[in-house]
Amino acid sequence: MWKITILLVVSFSLCNLSIVYADVEWRLRKDEDNIQVYSRKVDGSPFDAVRTVTVMQDVRLSALAALIIDANACANWASRCMESYIFRRLNDTEAYVYTHSNMPFPIKNRDMLTHAIWSQDATSLTVRVDSEATTEILDDIAGRLRLTQVKLGWIFRPLESGAVEISNEAHIDPGSNLPGWISNLLLLSTPYETMRSFVLEVAKPEYRDAVVSFVREPPAR
Repeated sequence: MWKITILLVVSFSLCNLSIVYADVEWRLRKDEDNIQVYSRKVDGSPFDAVRTVTVMQDVRLSALAALIIDANACANWASRCMESYIFRRLNDTEAYVYTHSNMPFPIKNRDMLTHAIWSQDATSLTVRVDSEATTEILDDIAGRLRLTQVKLGWIFRPLESGAVEISNEAHIDPGSNLPGWISNLLLLSTPYETMRSFVLEVAKPEYRDAVVSFVREPPAR
């Protein structure tokens, strides 16, 4: 039985999620500790998309997937994640996932129910999970603002060197106007801190040696 956690304020890969970007390049906003955070405009939306990238040596694709799949570990590495669980599992690579995220006072906490789908490219062996917010499946929860305009994803791309490029992207409508300092926090600090913690967490033995049934590893180099 697999589990997956998707977070409100981390950035994720969206190549399969029909986001329409404005005709602009990604703008580098932060580059520190081998982690790059980018943003760019999205056509028809006042909210930017955000992308976070790093490269990790000596890591297996299954280890990376296993950490995302472990919903109980959400609060250990994902900035502002309070809880995440499987609301409904459809099959080994598809599920509805509930996530509750803590927001700085006085902003109301956010939650969402996303439809998450895992896949692996047969040629490149790139592993990804793509998610999109759903509506009219789970009733609203008192004290939490339900997000309904969210597209998220992670992508793990093996490199010729044997390393893996880890990237994620997000485009999120926060559901209400936010103060500028909050918007900046969500756009830069939160994705950066999440990626930094992710890299540290995935090195733990329970993930390092994990086996994920639908993930095929590149040939040993």
